[in-house]
Amino acid sequence: MTMFYINNNILNIIKRQSGSASVEFALMSGLLLLLFFGSVEYSRYLLIIQKVENVSSTVADITTQTDPNISPLTTSQMSQLMSAVDDLMSPYSSGANDSNIKVIVSSITKTGAANPIINWQYCTGGGSYSASSRIGTTIGGTATLPGSFTMNSGDEIIIGEVIYNFIPIFPGNPVLSATQIYRTSIYIPRLGALTAFSSTCP
Repeated sequence: MTMFYINNNILNIIKRQSGSASVEFALMSGLLLLLFFGSVEYSRYLLIIQKVENVSSTVADITTQTDPNISPLTTSQMSQLMSAVDDLMSPYSSGANDSNIKVIVSSITKTGAANPIINWQYCTGGGSYSASSRIGTTIGGTATLPGSFTMNSGDEIIIGEVIYNFIPIFPGNPVLSATQIYRTSIYIPRLGALTAFSSTCP
């Protein structure tokens, strides 16, 4: 009889512990799912930021390597350059008409004491994404330089802008919502002025 009483108590304890574990798991599962989804989204977000920065730097850098004395910058050259964006953004981009990304390359010059002006712009991507340059969109108009960047008279710079429409994988994610990622890079033409090129973003 004593042995049965002890065994019965042990069974009761095991049942109570099992019930407590179920309640604890139910309480913790929401937090665990939140941590899981948050870690996935933030990892993806940080990777996209890194790729966006790489794209802005690459398109501006390669554009400035054009030698206008040998071969003037052309629309065909810019199109070939922009075709690399898909590879640079992979697997987060699906080509030139990707509706989540817009890439803009601008030539800016400053003459005398006048404000810097936009000589030309070349765009790719965008699709239905209506993002526009933060430098300005009017050819011949005043350029709004990023941050505290300043230009001296006679300077020419090439600015690469990338605007990426980040959308979380999990809709309604309380950790990270949809946001716009924007990055710029500035380079100086290396082999001669690139002002002769004529282009504007649609």
